[in-house]
Amino acid sequence: MAEVVQYHLEQMVGELEDLERRDLFTKPELKAIVKKRTKFEYALRRRRVKCIDYLRYIEYEINVDALRRQRKQRKQQHSAKTTLSDFSITQRIIAIFERAVVRHPEDVQLWLQFVEFIKSRRRMSTGDADEEDDGHSRLLSQVFARAISAHPYESQLWIKAAAHELEVNMNGSAARALLQRALRLISDDKELWIEYFRLELLLVEKIKARRRVLGIDGEKETGDSDEVQATGSEDTEDAGFIDLPQLDEEGGQDLMVEKLTEKALAQLDQKTAASAGNLTEEQRAAMSQQTNAYLQGAVAQIVFEQAIQAISDDLSFRQELIAIAGQFAGAEQLRQRVLDSIGQDFVTDADARAYLCSVHLSTISTESPELIDGLQLAVENFKQALSELDTPEMWAKYVEFLSQWLDASESMKSLQAYFAAQRKRAVAMISESRDVRLNEELVLSCADVIEADGGDVLSWLADATQRFPESADVWHRRMSALVAGNCDGLASGIASSSRIDNLFTSQALLQAPASRKLWDLWFNWTELWFSRKDVSADKVQARYMSAFARVTQQRTLQALSADPDSLAQVQALVAHLQTRYIDWAWKLPASHQPLSAFGELAHAQFRPDDDDSDMEDSEQCAEPATGNIEALRQAYRNVSRHAFPMPGFYRRCIELETDAKHLAMLHEMACRVDEAESEPWLAYLRFLAESKQLSQASDVFWRATQTIPDAEQPAFEAAYKNMFQ
Repeated sequence: MAEVVQYHLEQMVGELEDLERRDLFTKPELKAIVKKRTKFEYALRRRRVKCIDYLRYIEYEINVDALRRQRKQRKQQHSAKTTLSDFSITQRIIAIFERAVVRHPEDVQLWLQFVEFIKSRRRMSTGDADEEDDGHSRLLSQVFARAISAHPYESQLWIKAAAHELEVNMNGSAARALLQRALRLISDDKELWIEYFRLELLLVEKIKARRRVLGIDGEKETGDSDEVQATGSEDTEDAGFIDLPQLDEEGGQDLMVEKLTEKALAQLDQKTAASAGNLTEEQRAAMSQQTNAYLQGAVAQIVFEQAIQAISDDLSFRQELIAIAGQFAGAEQLRQRVLDSIGQDFVTDADARAYLCSVHLSTISTESPELIDGLQLAVENFKQALSELDTPEMWAKYVEFLSQWLDASESMKSLQAYFAAQRKRAVAMISESRDVRLNEELVLSCADVIEADGGDVLSWLADATQRFPESADVWHRRMSALVAGNCDGLASGIASSSRIDNLFTSQALLQAPASRKLWDLWFNWTELWFSRKDVSADKVQARYMSAFARVTQQRTLQALSADPDSLAQVQALVAHLQTRYIDWAWKLPASHQPLSAFGELAHAQFRPDDDDSDMEDSEQCAEPATGNIEALRQAYRNVSRHAFPMPGFYRRCIELETDAKHLAMLHEMACRVDEAESEPWLAYLRFLAESKQLSQASDVFWRATQTIPDAEQPAFEAAYKNMFQ
């Protein structure tokens, strides 16, 4: 090991002498650099070297090189002759990357970082720029070939390699070939099809620009010589071409798009650029007809047709293709072809129909006089779509569109009034056929509209909860409106406190017992009574205990089902309510009388209108500075004895408790509840270590090793050892 490290250090001697000779680093700084590099080199010679070890070494070298460049610029040496230190650090970083990818070829992100580093060095190359650019380009091509060979199913590598061929090597044919080979392997990758589609349109745009400069298919115009040169070299052999060998995963089959593309390209006269000046008018006209199909995007259309065969049911994929086609002049027919395909393949999809109704607005500026006509056309399109697809989802999209443009047209009163009238009419039509046109999403959208227009939103929501009795969102919207009206004094009598409370307990929470936001709304409502002295602390406790029982019963039912997500959701709700109960008890004023045990709460009633003789005269909504520790302890005793405490409950209690005896008891209970997890045991051991109870810590450690799964034992033991170091 030492010999190899010494060899690498000896390779740095010339660079260090050059840095000292040019007065870019002092001797103490160079010694520190050597010491740091020695440490990194020894780290890379270990038996098990992680990828992060290489990246830390690379990061250090990049920082050293950045400091060298900064000092060189400050000393105005940027015009001096290039010396060893100008490129040696870059070469060392590349060598470290090479060692890293050899050791960890499975790490895709490491390959991508290697590629990005070479690109960054190419952009800030010094000295003989052309020669250095060629060197970086060749190296980048080699890295791409190796990376793709190691990860042939990573689309990002193929896309970046094709971009390198097109933008750096100016080789459109090579870029096309790379993407075609990638699609042989991963034909269902959206990004690959999108980039291939973009590439074909871009190549057509370049050819059109070259033909305009050469005076073909129109008057001769002045163009960019660089663009002509870039397009003209597409079919030439480049020194930096990515020489990717045949992959085993590719097989021997070609994509249909490759054959069709070759057929379309065969119609192009590749000698046009060289002989354009000697062509007669008849030859130019014939050539224009010969190349017309390709220049109108025939190949891009072939790519699109093959793409929707591979990815047939993804609306967002076609929307991206439309956006790309809209970026190129002359691709209107292709864009319309994609739009037509959406109309044909997504007849019953509300999202697709809504998109088609308003897609033309994306091409109209908000300051254009054509905007009003475009908006009216969109409304008519929606009405036509609704006549063909009269579903709740389609109506929801229509109401969403009207609400969006109603908010966006605040500065145009007439347009705002138009959208307001259209939205009101839409809600009225939905209300007339609620059985057919209404779903949960549309209920909430229409409720917002009715409330904004000053209508009877409570009646609408009352009817909605009858139609969708198990919808937690609809119940939450209705109860929120009732609570807000009661608190503001706007619904006195109609939404009295007792009626709201009865709706919560007998209907809303009964129909949607697993809704966290509904339980939170109820307890916010309950604690509001408590702050107003309309209900006692014992009655608030009774409500929490009732909630624990109901939600725990729901958890038991979910445990019998086959859906693990539902069980996890209910378990999280139980932990949330228990933690909320603890926080409420902790925030009680210190002068408040002690909380009752659970057995004494059996006769507490839920109605807020009773005369509460046990209410304290002190300010009950004030939060103490340190917390009511006695109320906290009684609260977690109630939960521990009469409910099913969750791990999160004990974690919160441990955060608030201050007494060592009680903390030991809480840690013990937390480990019993969640004995298979290492975190509660480590927290218990940490507490015992801080309390100097080493003998008891040893016993707890032994118990933990008997319950924690074998797969987690090494990590647990390592964490335990670090605790005492």
